[in-house]
Amino acid sequence: MNETLAPVCGARGPGSLLGRAYTSALSLVFGLGLLVITATVSAAPAKERTFCIFDPVGANGVFYQIAQNYVIQANAWGYKLKPRAYTDEQVAARDFKAGRCDLAALTGIKTINFVKFAGSLDMVGGLQTYDQERTAIRVMSSPKAAPYMQENGYEVVGVMPFGKVFIFARRKQYLDSLADSAGKKIAVLTGDKQQTTIVDAAGASAVNASIATFGPMFTNGSVDMAFAPAIAYDGLELSKGLGQQGGIADLVLSMLSVQIIVHQGRFPDDFGARSRRWVIDHLFDKALVRMRAAEDDVLPRHWVDISPQNKARYVELLRRARGDLWASGWYDHRMQHLLKKIRCDSDSARAECSQATEGGAAN
Repeated sequence: MNETLAPVCGARGPGSLLGRAYTSALSLVFGLGLLVITATVSAAPAKERTFCIFDPVGANGVFYQIAQNYVIQANAWGYKLKPRAYTDEQVAARDFKAGRCDLAALTGIKTINFVKFAGSLDMVGGLQTYDQERTAIRVMSSPKAAPYMQENGYEVVGVMPFGKVFIFARRKQYLDSLADSAGKKIAVLTGDKQQTTIVDAAGASAVNASIATFGPMFTNGSVDMAFAPAIAYDGLELSKGLGQQGGIADLVLSMLSVQIIVHQGRFPDDFGARSRRWVIDHLFDKALVRMRAAEDDVLPRHWVDISPQNKARYVELLRRARGDLWASGWYDHRMQHLLKKIRCDSDSARAECSQATEGGAAN
């Protein structure tokens, strides 16, 4: 600075008049810059994505409602999800595969066709309790499992419970033993190889159906039996098909799940891991409350206790079915062995735990 101006303007030190003015000016400019940046980020439009949600009851159903929590959270991640309800899972899966949905909520029965590891969670006799299912989903949501949750451009980014699957029968005596189900007509979901395998092993007759049609087929007597979670009791009016003489076997055939699956190229690389953590932490228990409530809503007279001897025969049937499906490659072998380990951690006395089945001994 020119020395002749110094006496007028003062020195440029931090305590001087000029220094204080200079610092204030910098602070103002920096603050305005931050405001501009913040405004720019805040004004950035959320990316729109179509979210196809399967719920057998539609937009008024349990899972469509639970999925709205995910829609809200996705907005915080910068995505505006447009939910679309489907009552027919086959149609929802087809639209997802065709790219008309950026992400979809489907059962593991369908996602096995996209990501085999994740979809294999819903295998017959794989799990028996919600605690076991929580353990499995926590493993699936961990960083170590991330590579297995992706396949051929698809990724499962969240998993939650969809209920225990039971056998519904129009006559309680059909449930007394496997022999009593022989020759009976049982509704099976088209393309679900595991249901067909069980029906064939029991000597019954498989009748192809969809989520949209198996309920009416059961209630009008077109089939004698059906496999379904408790939410179908009222939600799909299977209770009408039970009437006064029908019943539900108090035996868990499998544990269903709802899985959120995406087209990987339409979301950033870190989306899957972040989403899986959020779903297990925030949506698992919301879904669980609804599943248990549905089971509690079944009238006591409709539950049929299965004797220990017949329950053991059912368990053996499911074990043989899993063995056949292991051999055919229907299930992912890593998931199949994981579920065996979880079952044996819960009950080490199970005969299968020391057997070299489903990937080897579990104890």
